[in-house]
Amino acid sequence: MQAGADDASQDLMRKLGRMLKDGRVRHRMTQEQAATRAGISRSEWSGPERGKQPATIPTMNRAAFVIRGSLEAYVRTTSAADLPRDSVHLRHQELILRLAVPTGWTGLPEELIDRDARTSRAADVLLHRRNATDGVHEYAFWDVWDWFDDVGGPVRDFGRRMEAVDRYAVARMPVGTAALPRIGGVFVVRATSRNRVLIAAHRHFFRSRFPGSAHEALQALQDPAVPLPKEPALVWVAVNGDRLFPSRLG
Repeated sequence: MQAGADDASQDLMRKLGRMLKDGRVRHRMTQEQAATRAGISRSEWSGPERGKQPATIPTMNRAAFVIRGSLEAYVRTTSAADLPRDSVHLRHQELILRLAVPTGWTGLPEELIDRDARTSRAADVLLHRRNATDGVHEYAFWDVWDWFDDVGGPVRDFGRRMEAVDRYAVARMPVGTAALPRIGGVFVVRATSRNRVLIAAHRHFFRSRFPGSAHEALQALQDPAVPLPKEPALVWVAVNGDRLFPSRLG
């Protein structure tokens, strides 16, 4: 019981820290500037922003006021009594499925793609269809990220999951099928100010890891005749979860 309560507290601290950092970056303030406006020290700002140091409610309220946020509203919208903790993530998964299923894709959210892994891997959204033009079986892996506390881990894990999807697809080839299944991957990132700044600052890194056409990935999602791009692509999802749009890493 105590361990569960501690985990929940740590999760809330991380979320509040993300709120502070997103707001500070959006208003183009340094930590020093934000702390000065809040009337607190830089360490009192930076610790909670990193989710590493507890802060009093008055301190958090003052910090939230600086970024024109509301601590009360934030806690209310993330409360387990109102919405599940992963409600934002679920909204993005729902959007992908809502766009894909009417055009012939079969949606497999949270599909276990690697039963033999030491730590079982599941796909945020795995889609399967038979392409309307050439009849090839296609599997599209959509990996959704709302926030990064470490960029390298998610990128490496994306590669491992893509390999797992390839094994998954080959194992399910219909008997007598000559053509290997076509595999595609899409790295979906929530278009917060923080994420936009992060990816813009490291666009060469992300472009080298996700060289595929985001436009083609989105077309394949909604057009049964358009094949998946051969290389993985990076796509944005709107902050409110109502649309997908292509990244421009060039």
